[in-house]
Amino acid sequence: MKFKFLSVCFLFNLLAIEAQVHIGPGQAYSSIQMAVNRNAVKPGDTVYLHAGNYAAYQLISNLNGNSTNWITITRFQNDSIEISGGWQFVSCTYLHFTNLNFRANVNFPGRLFSIDNGGSCATQSKFIRVDHCSFSNVTASSATVAFKFAGVDLFEVSNNTFKDIPACEAMSFNTCHQGLIRGNRFENCLSGGHIKGGSSDITMMQNLFINASKAPWVAYELGGDTGAAFYCPGDTFEVRDINFFSNIIVNSYRGLALSSAKHCKVINNTFYNCEQATMRFLTTSSLYPALSDNFVENNIFAFGSTAYFNGGVQFKTAVNFSNNIYYSILSAVFNGPYWDTPELDLIKDRNPKNFGATTTMFVDGFKHDFNLIKQSPAIASGKHQSDPVFDFFGKPFSGAARSIGAIEYDEITIEGKLGPTLIQIYPNPVVDRVYIKGIEGSEFVRVEIIDLQGNLAFETSAIATFLQQGIHLSHLKSGLYIIQIKGEQIFELRTIIKI
Repeated sequence: MKFKFLSVCFLFNLLAIEAQVHIGPGQAYSSIQMAVNRNAVKPGDTVYLHAGNYAAYQLISNLNGNSTNWITITRFQNDSIEISGGWQFVSCTYLHFTNLNFRANVNFPGRLFSIDNGGSCATQSKFIRVDHCSFSNVTASSATVAFKFAGVDLFEVSNNTFKDIPACEAMSFNTCHQGLIRGNRFENCLSGGHIKGGSSDITMMQNLFINASKAPWVAYELGGDTGAAFYCPGDTFEVRDINFFSNIIVNSYRGLALSSAKHCKVINNTFYNCEQATMRFLTTSSLYPALSDNFVENNIFAFGSTAYFNGGVQFKTAVNFSNNIYYSILSAVFNGPYWDTPELDLIKDRNPKNFGATTTMFVDGFKHDFNLIKQSPAIASGKHQSDPVFDFFGKPFSGAARSIGAIEYDEITIEGKLGPTLIQIYPNPVVDRVYIKGIEGSEFVRVEIIDLQGNLAFETSAIATFLQQGIHLSHLKSGLYIIQIKGEQIFELRTIIKI
């Protein structure tokens, strides 16, 4: 069987006739701010940055594409570009940033990129995608963060690299809703970052954190503390409904923190050799302090010299632990990690699966190969879950008996098919009917549409030719959904927006 996997993405209108706006040395515009200020960038345009260094603060407000004509900002062909000084986009919509290199330097050591709402929830930025970009070398602690979304809804941040950011957080999301953070790599950072400020309905999946926090920071924090002025109306929580799925955290000072978080799910992740606390449970928010109704399930916690869970006093309803593996990579006999007591007594895992170093778990954890070896006790030992559907590499978790950890065991190598797919899903965004073309007419396929909380919103099975006639989705609420197409010879995954 062949396995075709297409990265989650927004589908742009490929048939639209685009205009090109060229920026850089010898071009009509020396900067993106100049091009926008002169009204040169229109819906459907592609803005090309030509080879060169773009070292200046850029402020762009109210730059808007539309649902069928996104504005794309990218490099020209394979030109080498370097952006510093900070790009700030305010109250913008339908923008796609791709294949850009943001790198701080001695003259501009601070923040590299931000998108915000101009200080008002009435003017949130919406429909934003950032993919295949790099962000590096931020050395100014005054920056607080290298990459920031503050007041952004309906977004995707995927397949980016955040590297060598020793003085501030790599990535933060404040007052953001309905987003996907997928396939990013964080390496050598003070902290991977945080989500807070009334943010909700965001999924973080398939991200890799290597040496992604220094003392006293965590690799990533779900929650925090936010001033009252920064919340949107109705957001009576610090963070809610954040999914942390199929991620790997390696060799960081601390792993993941749940800080005044509600209804968050930490499922099927692999944590390896954190220097201090692997997880923290905190009541940091001054307005909405309590942790409540969070789930930590099907994770592998692999400990080196320190096996520790840290936090403040928690009620029994703060976190539910289930079906996790606690594994020492150094001690042959291991009775589990130390939990702060009495602070964490009420949430401590009552049924831990403890294993010592004599147990074989991974192919080679020391070399960061976290595929499960054939004898691993994590194989087929996971609690049944509807989500996450996919592991760290994009393979489906077993429906019958999934594995524990971020990577599903797969004894038989599945052949991947690289290159562009012929399948088309349009329009996107969709109002009432979506069409699927490009599948062989006689093939029987199943289509599932899942919201960002992992709930099945719609399903159907049909001969491929029927899908070309359209699927009615008018009953769905507005928002971001994942669409899965499964057949004998195909497996595809995309993101669609319902408006």
